[in-house]
Amino acid sequence: MPCGSLAILLAVLLVLAGCTSHVPVWRQKAQQTLAQLEREGVARSHPDDFASVASVFREGERLLTVEEEAMLADERYRLAYQKGIVLKMDAAFYHAQLMEEARQRELQRQAALAEEERRRREAEERQAQQASVDRKDKTAGTRQQAAGHDERPPGPTSYTVRRGETLPQVAARAEIYNDAALWPLIYRANRDQIKDPYQLWPGQVLKIPRGFGKDDAIEARRQAVRRGFEQSVRPLR
Repeated sequence: MPCGSLAILLAVLLVLAGCTSHVPVWRQKAQQTLAQLEREGVARSHPDDFASVASVFREGERLLTVEEEAMLADERYRLAYQKGIVLKMDAAFYHAQLMEEARQRELQRQAALAEEERRRREAEERQAQQASVDRKDKTAGTRQQAAGHDERPPGPTSYTVRRGETLPQVAARAEIYNDAALWPLIYRANRDQIKDPYQLWPGQVLKIPRGFGKDDAIEARRQAVRRGFEQSVRPLR
């Protein structure tokens, strides 16, 4: 065969060999996916899964550059790309969960603050109501003192005389006035049936004044002192 024809044949074989060599098509996609995962922090949130994807990609690099097995390397690149896509979806779901948990915590914090504020307002309202009641009670007490009324518990408005009793003894009874010096009050209310405070008849029904003023009580005590009747009080039997 002429030398020229041999050279042409060798050139054709080289061209055919170049045309049939495999070019990896998944390498760039796998490489881009790894870079994106790293930018999004997946290497920190899912270190083991990210390391697995990176290991598969490195295996493809070894097959391509060291073993010169382009087809096998492309299979590893494709697997790395697929695992990277799955990891990307898992990471997105994980981050969505974190965001939802953070949102729920914020809602709980706001609800706790609102409840604390509600309790504070209720406490302030109770304090204001109690202060209002205290002011009313104080005002009522001041008015009662200004009116000059004795603060005495309510008692009977009539009393039946027992044998041997006198008006000072009746006034000294706990259920009447618990004060013998107030007998003039009973005397003035029963002048139609009492001539002498010392002389009462058993069975007499005496009217017992209630609601008298402080000035009335002072005057009654003065009258009792002038008459000297408190010395005549004898203990009840």
